[in-house]
Amino acid sequence: AFAAATIHDFFNLIIVVIFLPLEITTHFLEKISLFLTSLVVGENSINLNNVNLIKFATAPVTERINTFSNSLPEPFNGIALIVFGISLIFLSIFFIGKLLKTLMVGRANEMLHTAIGNGPMAGIASGTLVTVIVQSSSTTTSLMVPLAGTGLLSLQEIYPFTLGANIGTCITALLAATGITDNPIPGLEIATVHLLYNILGVVIIYSIPVLRQMPILGAETLAAVATERKYLAFVYIGSVFFVIPVLLLSLSTLL
Repeated sequence: AFAAATIHDFFNLIIVVIFLPLEITTHFLEKISLFLTSLVVGENSINLNNVNLIKFATAPVTERINTFSNSLPEPFNGIALIVFGISLIFLSIFFIGKLLKTLMVGRANEMLHTAIGNGPMAGIASGTLVTVIVQSSSTTTSLMVPLAGTGLLSLQEIYPFTLGANIGTCITALLAATGITDNPIPGLEIATVHLLYNILGVVIIYSIPVLRQMPILGAETLAAVATERKYLAFVYIGSVFFVIPVLLLSLSTLL
C-alpha cells in the first residue's frame, strides 16, 4: 500500500529531474505550447470552467460543513476543517478497503483486472479516463492504495494507472483556461505545458526500460524501509513536500 502511494511521487520526481534542466536551457515546452495554443485560440471561445461532476455531487455536504466552520471563531474554524478533512481521508481509505474486499470478487474482480491489469496501455487509458471524470489525480491514485493494501492489484498493475492519472489531471487546467476571455493565450499556454509535460514524461520514462523501473524500485525500497521504521514515512513526507521546496524557493530568491 505504501509503495502504491509513493510510486506516483517517484515518477514525478524523475520527470522534474529530466525536464527542468531541459526547459531552463531550451524552453522547448514553452515553445511547443505557444505554437499549439496559437492554433486553437480564436475570437469565439467556450467556457467549460464550471464542469466538475465531483464538485456538483458533493456541494450539499460541503456547503453544510462550510456553514458549520464559519460559525466558529478564528483560528478554530480553519483548525476544525483541517482536522475534519484529514480524519475523513483516513476513514474513507479504511472503509474503501473493507468494501473492496467484499465487492471485488468474481466478475467484478475480472472487470477490474481487465480495465487496469490488462497491459500497460489499458492501465494508462483507464487512469486517464477516471481522472478526467473526477478531475483529480490525487483522488484517482488514492483509490489505488486500498486496492494494493488488500492485494487486489500489484504495484506493476497500478503503475500504468498512475501514469494515466498524470495525463488525465491536465483536464482541470485546460477547463480552467477556457474560462479566461480577456487574455486567453497565457492561461491556455501554461495548461498546454502541463499536458505536454505529463504526456512526454510518460512516453519517455515508460519507453526506456531503465527509467521505467526506477519509480517501482524507489517506491518498493522506501516502502520496505518505512514499514520497518514507520517514522521514516513522516521524514519522507516532510522532506519531499516541505523541506526541499522551501530550500529550492530560498535558493531561487538568491540567484
